Amino acid sequence: MIKKDDKFLSDMRKRYELALEANSDNRNRAIDDVRFVTIQGEQWDDYQKRKRKTRPCYEFNRLRQHIRQVTGDQRQNRPSIKLRATEENDQDLAEIMQGLIRNIESVSNAEKAYDTAFEWAVTGGFGVWRLTTEYSSDDTFDQDIRIVEVTNPFRVYFDPAAQEFDRRDANYAFVVTYIPKDDFEQKFPKDEMSDFEGANYDQDHWIDDDTVTVAEYWYKDYKKKTLVLLSNGVTQFKDEIENLDAFLANGITIIREREVEIQQVKMCLVTGAGVIQEAEWAGKYIPIVPVYGDVIDIDGEFHYSGMVRFGKDAQRVYNYHRTTMIETIANAPKVPYLVTPEQIKGFESLWKAANSENMPFLPYNPDPRAGGMPQRSGGVDVPAALITASQYDAEDLKAVTGQFDASMGAGGNETSGRAILARQREGDTATFSYIDNLSRAIKFTGEILVDLIPKIYDTERIIRVLGVDGGEKWVALNKAVIDPATGQLVIENDLTVGKYDVTVTVGASYNTQRQEAAEAMLQMMNNPALAPVVADLLAKNLDIPNSDELEKRLRKIGIKAGVITPTEDDLKQGGDDIVMLLEEQKNQEIQALTMQAEQITAQLSAQLAEVKAKADKLAVVVEQTKLDKENDQARILLEREKLRLEIYNAETDRMKLDLDNKRIEMDADIKQQQIALNEQQFRGEMALEIAGKMSGDNIQVNTTDSEQQLNELGRYD
Repeated sequence: MIKKDDKFLSDMRKRYELALEANSDNRNRAIDDVRFVTIQGEQWDDYQKRKRKTRPCYEFNRLRQHIRQVTGDQRQNRPSIKLRATEENDQDLAEIMQGLIRNIESVSNAEKAYDTAFEWAVTGGFGVWRLTTEYSSDDTFDQDIRIVEVTNPFRVYFDPAAQEFDRRDANYAFVVTYIPKDDFEQKFPKDEMSDFEGANYDQDHWIDDDTVTVAEYWYKDYKKKTLVLLSNGVTQFKDEIENLDAFLANGITIIREREVEIQQVKMCLVTGAGVIQEAEWAGKYIPIVPVYGDVIDIDGEFHYSGMVRFGKDAQRVYNYHRTTMIETIANAPKVPYLVTPEQIKGFESLWKAANSENMPFLPYNPDPRAGGMPQRSGGVDVPAALITASQYDAEDLKAVTGQFDASMGAGGNETSGRAILARQREGDTATFSYIDNLSRAIKFTGEILVDLIPKIYDTERIIRVLGVDGGEKWVALNKAVIDPATGQLVIENDLTVGKYDVTVTVGASYNTQRQEAAEAMLQMMNNPALAPVVADLLAKNLDIPNSDELEKRLRKIGIKAGVITPTEDDLKQGGDDIVMLLEEQKNQEIQALTMQAEQITAQLSAQLAEVKAKADKLAVVVEQTKLDKENDQARILLEREKLRLEIYNAETDRMKLDLDNKRIEMDADIKQQQIALNEQQFRGEMALEIAGKMSGDNIQVNTTDSEQQLNELGRYD
């Protein structure tokens, strides 16, 4: 037994009694609500049961289905934690932190903890889950964070002075556990079993004939510390700076300082005798998260309830009227048959037992005077008031819960999908406060994790992080590496550096989104133009065996067809096939460019030939005109100059084409070199050196033909 001073134990007991007393009415009502819909026979109060004695008390538990509608909707649209880096440099760390939180939730089976707490909140108005730490294995000091289900939230007591919705401002909390005496003596052989000087809401002592009550006492210990801002930009607590004098001697000064109140969360395991164990919690929050249904504060008194609280009267009345209807039908005398003596002659014993036994058949003798077979004289008359009252009772239940026929899956007058969804959304709106309160609790859980993770995952280790699709990868935390840019030793993936905002998104689970995406892509596959583009994505979202292998094969086909751009992962996974495919695609591009260049060259050559033909024809005309018309010399000279200009432009275009062809060839050579280099990088050490030296040919422009043509035209001067 750990010794504590009397004041500590006295304060603890006072807080325990205060928490029990402040929450006793809420808890008793909530327990009655839960029992009302989960335990058979609880929907009739003791007075009615005594009054009815041996009369039946039937239950038609419609409230339970209304609860299932809300909890089922929550499981299909789960709130999830989402982190956002507050600074651009923290984005990569935010992704690691987000993946680590997903892994913590997955390993902890956090969905079950969330579902259990939410069902308690919807039913009774109050649910709880908690966070703990545990060693990763028996042979290590590394710890992991876990989110733990609380199967009975009524064993958790919060500081009644707390005002925040999620009780983050609570200064203390208790978690009560009942341990069999034999187990207690085995686990704590040195500790004394004695009475606790308080009162539980359903028992007066912490020990009885069979069990010992043990409570986790969580509390916050406050102390003041001095925060300083140094001239080098570092903000730190003064007592945590090693060699402060050395800092100051090196020219670093304290620019600003202030006193702050720091809270340290601690936990003691207590019994009626005192403290069994004690420990310090690494985080700044008490790791217990409440989930509430409907909450209201009236004159400083906190009240919570679930869907059951105000639907119990409607359910009781419905049970009463339906039971009365059944009684009326069961107690009504059976209507006798109308027969003639001739019809039952010889079968009298069978007809006498017809009202007391279930006969498979009743034989009779035909009697022409009866006009047919024996008939009953009428039916059982159920009072119309009972039928109408039962219908009103059912409608009252819908009105109290806010869920009408459309929300429960019943058909209505709506025909369009939009109208049906609008009716269903009315019921979702009426119960959305439950989902919203769950989102608040999960957001608080995210804040606890963001505060706790850097303090638990503070050593060099390799962790698993999960993506939104459940894909996993391994990340090294707090690894010391040399920064190649500065040459300084830095810590890689240090989670203590980043700062993050926590939000919550509510929507369909990833599996549901995959199914919806697959259905949409199946529709797109009907379009032949889109089918090759979405085939690999469709395979990725199909929930069938070997879908991953199917995706890879379809992706290779898409890459080969040129409709999918290969990624680095494709190059790594595809091997030589992808490299050869890319080389083939590059060669095809080069061939296409070469063919295009040849076509342009042919077109320009045809244009040049046409210009030359015009020049020859013009030369003949000029020669003939020179002999007859000396007066046209000036005009002829002008035409000749124009012709020379056309020839010059045509030759210039041809030279540009030659330059373009050379440039295309050089680009082709460069692309081939790039392909060879990529292949060398992919195959690693298979190719040790590149043979040959690639060099571009010098481009020479031959203008001899152009000068010769100009000289020939000059002979006509």
